[in-house]
Amino acid sequence: MVLRAGASLACAWLAGSLGTAIAGDWDSSNVQLLYGHGFDDRYTGANSGGGGLATFTFETLGVRDWGDSFLFVDVNGGRLVDFDGDRRDRSTQVYAEWQPRLRLGRGEAGEGALRAVYLAGQVNAADDGFRAGLIGFGADFAVPGFTAFGANLYWRDDTVNRPTAQLTVFWSAVLGDADSGWSSEGFLDLAGTDRDGTDVVFQPRLLNDVGRGLGGRPGRWYAGLEWYYHRNDALAVSVPQLMLKRVLP
Repeated sequence: MVLRAGASLACAWLAGSLGTAIAGDWDSSNVQLLYGHGFDDRYTGANSGGGGLATFTFETLGVRDWGDSFLFVDVNGGRLVDFDGDRRDRSTQVYAEWQPRLRLGRGEAGEGALRAVYLAGQVNAADDGFRAGLIGFGADFAVPGFTAFGANLYWRDDTVNRPTAQLTVFWSAVLGDADSGWSSEGFLDLAGTDRDGTDVVFQPRLLNDVGRGLGGRPGRWYAGLEWYYHRNDALAVSVPQLMLKRVLP
């Protein structure tokens, strides 16, 4: 991931975990290292004036009978510039999100597409003073071809725009047969803004279980690409990133 001031994670790693863990308690954490070139996102602070940007991410997820809780922290590093393109006085920035969901009910196994319904919340915070609070409802669905598919619809209040709505869609899918080692995952955020129309954040991933391919323990080391796409009426940022992920321990 890359710092996204005001964007919900809705990470497909979370989605894939929910798909396998919805029936019982489950915990998992991972760390990621990403690098891309061409970041000039003035809105989120992921702005290196078109230069390179590295991101270190920590994610942790807990799934319980009552629902789930997800937390991530991003640390960006690079030649950061401000909204006007001037060099900032530091080369790192930090952004975090906490996303708890309280399960309100479950669908009947094998009957229909609805897996579960949630009361969904989210708190976003950045070290530059940005804050956002979100509250709404979420749902997980059983969709053929996907290991997990879900959506959250929020009322959103942040320090940049007037209160608005945000829709988050997330997914995870295995590509090919179960032993291929390839997977696709990602999320889409759509949110209103005061002056710049609909804000779109789209971050799909294509990952390979490289630990399995090298003869090690599967499900620990992943490598691939994440595409960072952020667009509204005032900007359009599109950056492919190399990504390495280690599932802990």
